Amino acid sequence: MNSRIVMDYGRRIEKMNKGIDISIIKFHTNCMKTAISIPDHIFEEVNKLARQKKTSRSQIFCIAVEEYLKKMKAQKLFETLNLAYKDGATPEEKILLATAKEYYESKVLEKDRF
Repeated sequence: MNSRIVMDYGRRIEKMNKGIDISIIKFHTNCMKTAISIPDHIFEEVNKLARQKKTSRSQIFCIAVEEYLKKMKAQKLFETLNLAYKDGATPEEKILLATAKEYYESKVLEKDRF
């Protein structure tokens, strides 16, 4: 192995111990690298969590953003459904609901009594 590569790797390990994100050293990914500005108290909490979970800050941020995106997608779906049903059930839907309720009461609830 080239001595320059070994020295470079050694410097990276030293930097890693000083707070550099180790995920860039452990493996190569096809991820987008970006810079964000966050309040100091959030940064410290993320650092603490990353140490506890033995993972990188990048991984903590990825998980948080994925969860936020899922939440926003679910909220948009909820709003779309509310908009679609804002006028209430159609006459056909009311008949279907009444039929389903009767079936449920006669078949499902009857089984629960025993």
